[in-house]
Amino acid sequence: MKTIFHLIVITVVLTSCNQSEETAVKELNDSVMTLHDELMPKTEQIIQLKTSLDSLSKGPDSVHVKKLIQSLDKADSEMMQWMHQFSIDSLSTMDFKAKLMYLHEQLNKLKTVETLTDSTLNAANQYKK
Repeated sequence: MKTIFHLIVITVVLTSCNQSEETAVKELNDSVMTLHDELMPKTEQIIQLKTSLDSLSKGPDSVHVKKLIQSLDKADSEMMQWMHQFSIDSLSTMDFKAKLMYLHEQLNKLKTVETLTDSTLNAANQYKK
């Protein structure tokens, strides 16, 4: 009887651990995807700003405008590069620790892209005012 009780307790503990691990991975993955979803509309803003700045690239501030366009290109390129290397499917082949490490790394990369994107959008919008 004690053995059955111990097996039940161990099963409950292991199930609980698995559920908390799955919850941790899901929450971290959700954070990555939420940030991705916030950044995607900003890539559209980048394209629009580049188009409107392109017409000013031959004017008196051409050097400054070209630098703004290059910064916008870099932000757009960094986002595209992140999307091409991100692999949600590879999570299924990883253990818990590897999943957490991968998702933390991806979140940090996206935060860097967010900082670059926000600063370049801000600089380009300030110039246009």
